[in-house]
Amino acid sequence: MQAKMAEKTARKLAPADLPPLGPPPVSLSDALQQIDNVFGIEALLRDAGAEVTEPYYRQSVLVYEQFYEKYLSVPGCMHFGLNYKGVFNRQGFFSQARGVAAQIRRMGEVSDVLELGCGKGLNTIFLAKKHPEIRFTGLDLLAEHVEKARARSAELENVRFVQGSFEPVPEELAPADLVFGVETLCYAKDLDTVCQAIARSLKPGGRLVIYDCFHEIGKGEVSPEMTQARRLLEVGWGISAGYRTPQRWRRALSRAGLQLRRVQDETPYVLPNVRKLQEFGIRFFDDWKLRMQSRLLPRLGQRNAVTALLMPLLFEGQPDGKQPSAPAVSYYRLVARKPESD
Repeated sequence: MQAKMAEKTARKLAPADLPPLGPPPVSLSDALQQIDNVFGIEALLRDAGAEVTEPYYRQSVLVYEQFYEKYLSVPGCMHFGLNYKGVFNRQGFFSQARGVAAQIRRMGEVSDVLELGCGKGLNTIFLAKKHPEIRFTGLDLLAEHVEKARARSAELENVRFVQGSFEPVPEELAPADLVFGVETLCYAKDLDTVCQAIARSLKPGGRLVIYDCFHEIGKGEVSPEMTQARRLLEVGWGISAGYRTPQRWRRALSRAGLQLRRVQDETPYVLPNVRKLQEFGIRFFDDWKLRMQSRLLPRLGQRNAVTALLMPLLFEGQPDGKQPSAPAVSYYRLVARKPESD
């Protein structure tokens, strides 16, 4: 019964059947102009390539907890929601965990699951409650995140949280039947190193599930403005190596001995969330009082306003305007499998 209900919850409308979102409330040109006026685009892009993953998350604590979790998502959430009916609903923030649960059901016998970049434990805790017979481990870079995840899961006997990096995955966390990451592996500095470490962490026949943003090159010609917006997004979130294409991930996974079984474009279902987020970004740039108050935030935390304003434009593209453009970023689900031993 539980499995059938989960499948019903996750059932998707085809992209063509989703309710229309209407035209974007701001053009890409206007968005870039506002960002330049407030932050200075050249000043932002000087930080391109800087390795600031840990400082970014430390400096964004207030943004996530006092804004994103409080007004838009759910407690402990640090990722986008996927709304498969095309209408924003907070239950969408559990869609990635439900997708991982679907993989667990398909695999059958699963005893150990590892989440990379678990944040404050939302996905791991959700899954651990649903599958008390499975051991779950969450790995995160920040001690603060791990401490909060442990506090939120204190009553669960089948879950643990560990501080550390996935570059490489600590050997003591292996082997796992399933490894997954939600909007975290985009921070990998070296794809081959990370994919090989994940392959070592998986049992033969094990699976890897990735939900993340990717550099999109397959949906048409991308304008210079859109390319600039993608670079600003990468700077805003401290993604030092930049987003990679699904094709680059496919090659890296293959070199690590993992077979890519599925590449699913989930972009249409993330749009209701990022459109909601953009509303707050627009308020920031339109309200000088709000901008003054935001100066109390650390420098990297303030840049979340840039990413909020740009996300829908990067996902949707700009079919009209002075510089028509295809999207420069997409949201995909990747599923890979480690072959059985000979």
